[in-house]
Amino acid sequence: MKIGADIGGTKTLLEARAGAFTLLRCRYENDAFPNFDTLLEHFLSELRAHHRAPVTATCLALAGPITGELARLTNRPDWQFDAQALTERHGLGELQLVNDFVAVAAGLAQLEAEDLRALQTGNRQLRAPVLALGPGTGLGVAAVEGGRVLASEGGHIGFSPFDAESQALWQFLGAPGERVTAERVLCGQGLADCYRYVAADATSGLTPAEVVTRADAGEALAARAVQLFARCFGALAGDLALVFLARGGVYLAGGITPRLPADLFDAPFIETFNAKAEHAALIAGMPVWAVTVDDIGLRGALALAA
Repeated sequence: MKIGADIGGTKTLLEARAGAFTLLRCRYENDAFPNFDTLLEHFLSELRAHHRAPVTATCLALAGPITGELARLTNRPDWQFDAQALTERHGLGELQLVNDFVAVAAGLAQLEAEDLRALQTGNRQLRAPVLALGPGTGLGVAAVEGGRVLASEGGHIGFSPFDAESQALWQFLGAPGERVTAERVLCGQGLADCYRYVAADATSGLTPAEVVTRADAGEALAARAVQLFARCFGALAGDLALVFLARGGVYLAGGITPRLPADLFDAPFIETFNAKAEHAALIAGMPVWAVTVDDIGLRGALALAA
């Protein structure tokens, strides 16, 4: 029996499999648990009530940097992970800790055609680098080169304004002299902050889900917020695609991407993705897909465990 987990700042997905068969799959809200140990014990208790086979391998994909066998969540730093201690306490077999977007990159091969929406057809080169990135509680980035997944903390590079509106957003989000990272803009809270900016209401308490719901319903301010978010996302994704020369394709994942209305997101994203001056023709040849399922990290973790 093998276990995979996708552990973000807000939620955790866990699944146990025997071969190709799912034995138990659960989604948990992290706020309901004081630490990952408690959450894992809850899952294992339910699993072992029905399946007594030993766990032979486990992969925990988590939203934060990995240092050997130790890790912590960037946006929930009190959740810390020690691979040896977890294995000894819970009987997890051969355990590996990986960055969540390493698992996303590993999960790309598990996707079906219906799990993707093409934003740009481009001219895919099969052996070329691939880029995966996406917003959730934070912003994840990873690349695949020659079959090897390259972990990164690319979400924490500086946010680079590209026009007057993004410059004004940058100033809105950062106090004088404060560093504004790409993740500060491109995450769930960043979407809510885009709404605060376009509504000129610094006290707006709308959640990201409420912004999306209002945009779906046709509210002009919410639609503008989603479009601004898409333009910022496209500009960053295009810059990173140039860094990696991602001629193998760019995959937009994360917990936020599948929920954004395609009619408000796709065109603004591609506009700024391709706005690369002398390299506009180069980047227009890179395929871009939105991943429309939110379990790609779990799929990748299970593939790594296997």
